[in-house]
Amino acid sequence: MPSFRHQFLRLLHCWLALPFALLLILQGLTGTVITWKHEIDAFLNPGLLRVTAPENGNAVARERLTLSILVEQAKQHHPTGKLTMLELPEKENEALVAWFKEASDPNKKPGTKQMMINPYTGTMIGERVPDEISFSRSQFVPSLMSWHRNFLGSDHGKLLVSINGIVLAIIALSGIYLWWPVWRLKAWWQAITISHQGSWKRFNFRLHRATGFYSAPILLMLAITGIYFNQPDWITPIVKQVVAVTADSKEAKTSTENNLTDSEIKNLNPDQIIDLAQKEFPMARVTRISFPEKTDGRFEVRLHQPGELREGSGATRVTVDALHGKIIKIRDPLKASKEALFFSYFFPLHSGEIFGTIGKIIISFVGLLPLLFAISGTLIWLRRR
Repeated sequence: MPSFRHQFLRLLHCWLALPFALLLILQGLTGTVITWKHEIDAFLNPGLLRVTAPENGNAVARERLTLSILVEQAKQHHPTGKLTMLELPEKENEALVAWFKEASDPNKKPGTKQMMINPYTGTMIGERVPDEISFSRSQFVPSLMSWHRNFLGSDHGKLLVSINGIVLAIIALSGIYLWWPVWRLKAWWQAITISHQGSWKRFNFRLHRATGFYSAPILLMLAITGIYFNQPDWITPIVKQVVAVTADSKEAKTSTENNLTDSEIKNLNPDQIIDLAQKEFPMARVTRISFPEKTDGRFEVRLHQPGELREGSGATRVTVDALHGKIIKIRDPLKASKEALFFSYFFPLHSGEIFGTIGKIIISFVGLLPLLFAISGTLIWLRRR
């Protein structure tokens, strides 16, 4: 006869899975899609995200406009908005993406707009509002990302996503306990394999059990990292109890080596800001520049160094005081403290990119499993009633 603990965890496993099934399924399916968000977005919107360098006679002008010119062009295209960030193209056929913040209603939180600009000509290709929920071609990927991250963008949505993550973690851990077989070779073999043996009910049960065993560690990782992205204060204290936290001045430091002379202390333009950051990391690729939210003249330059865990924009950051022409903070993920290094694994693990294409394929597959578990688990539950 099953123990009280076993019966309790089985009920907990079922009664958490049933009411949260729809949310878990939607989280999984959207996660499967946005694992390939850049590829899908570019496929759906080539006219919005792709450019062709202008021809100059028989040659092709491959030189992009300076960042200062592109900033001015972006502001001219959207004079009422506040420029907050530029995403620099990685490939020669990619558009530059300018992010603007605008408050259409003083009683509402400022909205966000993306503007795509040809980096060779400065002309605007198109624009979209990432927070606008729609399944049109241009809004499909942003809408899925908004749902997956915070259930369409509200603070309540962030809380619900985090609770959903806790539920997923409990389901995964209780599932491992319920899966654990007795210490006999035959029992272990049955627990880790899927067979039919003439009964669809047996096949369904063993499919649910074995697939749950293989995927539980990944689901648990996705749950914990997902909670952290929305509610870091829930996870950070736990990590600090596990990871030895030591002060590491290499992660954030003040640099004066590249300070300008007195005659050059001015309000630096974006190109000078980029050059200042690039001198600290000459082998890194500049991926984006964030503009000051206040009037303190502090810009943040994001770079991607060779050897970083994170793909795309990278995790290297240089904060520049443009008013005085100096670097005031550097975040180097390759020289991070143990705690910062631990957290730096979260996004690459969650997205699967830490293991390249294979990792992304695995995460995409695991995103389909909540649907499988909901169907097979419901059939098991109905059979036992």
